[in-house]
Order: sequence, then C-alpha cells, then structure tokens
Amino acid sequence: MDTAKKENKEIKVRLVKIQETVFLIDSPLLQSIANDTPQLNFDVEVGFSLPKDSENNTFEIRTIALYHYLPEPSEEEQEIKPARKKALELGTSNLFEFDDVNEYFFFKEDGLEDKFNVLPILLNISIGALRGILVAKTAGTCLSNFPLPIINIEAFNNNSPDPIADL
Repeated sequence: MDTAKKENKEIKVRLVKIQETVFLIDSPLLQSIANDTPQLNFDVEVGFSLPKDSENNTFEIRTIALYHYLPEPSEEEQEIKPARKKALELGTSNLFEFDDVNEYFFFKEDGLEDKFNVLPILLNISIGALRGILVAKTAGTCLSNFPLPIINIEAFNNNSPDPIADL
C-alpha cells in the first residue's frame, strides 16, 4: 500500500472510556525511600496489549506501568544480581470507538494489521492517560520525581509484539 495516500485518511474514532484495571503501591517501601533517591535506583517497565478482534466497532488497548526499586546492595550482595522490589503497578483499559473498526484494522491470527497507521496515535493517547493517572497516584511519594518517561511509540511498537503478555 502507498503510505503517502494513507496519511490523508480522516480517522473517525473517539475515546469512550479510560478505566484503571490494576493499582498496587507499596506505601511502606516508598515511605522508606528518600525523596532525593537517584533515578538509577528505579527500573520502569511499560507495556500494552492489543485486541485480538473487535465487537461493536470498539478497540481496547490495555496499558501497564511497573516501577521497581533497586536498593543499594550491601558488600556481600554486590556480586549477586540486585533484588528488585515492586514499588508500583498501574494498569489501564482505554476503550476507543470507531465508525467502522474494520476499515482501519485487519485482525489476523498472528496479530493486527494497521491499515492507516492509526495505532501509534491510539498508543500515544493510552500512554498519555497512563502517565496522567501515575502523576495523580504518586503525588506526595518519592515516585513523583520520576514520571513515566517519554516513549517512542514507533520503536516500542515495532520491537515488541507482546511487551507484557499478562495484562
């Protein structure tokens, strides 16, 4: 397909609902961590899952963010892989409604074909919603200093067929 022609397609979609699906925060752990803790002490993972099919012209993208705390290892532990402690997990469901979802996507057994490059737009909206909820949920904690990083959706999408399988 000619991608130049595809870019001129008017997308008829609306965001219907953003719903929190999972929220876990280790408050005692976060209270024990100083607010000036370096960013290197946190490991952030972000993932998404896409629908396998569509009903009623809806399209659900599920997103997840995991924050792990990497404590400074003691001298004995320095040779051992550092222990990660889950500090936060947040999952969302982002429901989009299309005029005709099959006009934009072809659902296949082994994945999804994005006919008009709509998926990066939907992923940016979904990750942005996740980022906003994280800001609200982490206010007053040491994690408020570490918002969700900016993500190159194109690279993320191309390199990760199923970034976090068990959303």
